[in-house]
Amino acid sequence: MNVTSSTSARPGARRPEAPPGPAIDALLVAVAVSFGYLLIAVPNIELITFTAFAAGFVLGRSRGALVGALAMGIYSGLNPYGSGLAVPPLYVAQVAATALAGFIGGASRGPLGSSARNATGAGRTTVAHSAAGAAIGFVLTAVYQSAVVLGLASLSPEFRTGLFSAVAANAFFSVVHLVSNTVIFAVLTPLVLPRLAARAARFGRRGPENRRGSEGAP
Repeated sequence: MNVTSSTSARPGARRPEAPPGPAIDALLVAVAVSFGYLLIAVPNIELITFTAFAAGFVLGRSRGALVGALAMGIYSGLNPYGSGLAVPPLYVAQVAATALAGFIGGASRGPLGSSARNATGAGRTTVAHSAAGAAIGFVLTAVYQSAVVLGLASLSPEFRTGLFSAVAANAFFSVVHLVSNTVIFAVLTPLVLPRLAARAARFGRRGPENRRGSEGAP
C-alpha cells in the first residue's frame, strides 16, 4: 500500500504555503542588516552582499534588488561610524551596487538553481558552485568598490584628481573586501544555495522566469 500516494491524493489536502511576499522581503532585509552590524567592527568584511545575492536567488531579480537596496540603505544610513546619507553620491553608489547583487542573485537562479536541486551534496557540483560563487563574489565586490570610488571622486572639484586620490586611499581596503567576499561566496554558495533551492521548490516560490518556463507543463 502506497501511503504517500494516498496521502497526496486525499481530498482537501493542501500544499504548504510560503509566507506573504512582503514578510519574506522584510525578513531578509532584517537578516542582511543584522549581519552588517554584526561585522561592523571588522573593516570591509561583510555578509550583506551575499545575503542580498541569496535573497535574489530565492525571490527573483526585482525583489532581490529591492532587498539589497533596502538593506544597504538602512545599514549605511544608520551606520554609527558615519551615516552614508552625509555623502549622497557614496550612499547612492552603495545602495545601487548592493541592489545589483540582489538582481544578479535572481539572474543566477536558472544556471545555479536546477543543478543545486538535482545534485545536492555531489562533490563535482559543490566544486562547480564554489567556483561560480567565487567568481560572482569577486565581480560583485569589484563593481561595489568601483561604484564607491566613483562616488567619492565625484565630490572632488577635479574628478580625475579625486579619482586617483580615492583609489589610493581605498586600495588596501578594496583588496581586503575583494578577497574576503570571494572566499565568502566560494564557501557559502555550495552550502546555502542548494538548501534555498530545495526550500523554494517546496513552497513553489520560483522566480518569474522559471514560472513562465513551466507554464503549460502537466
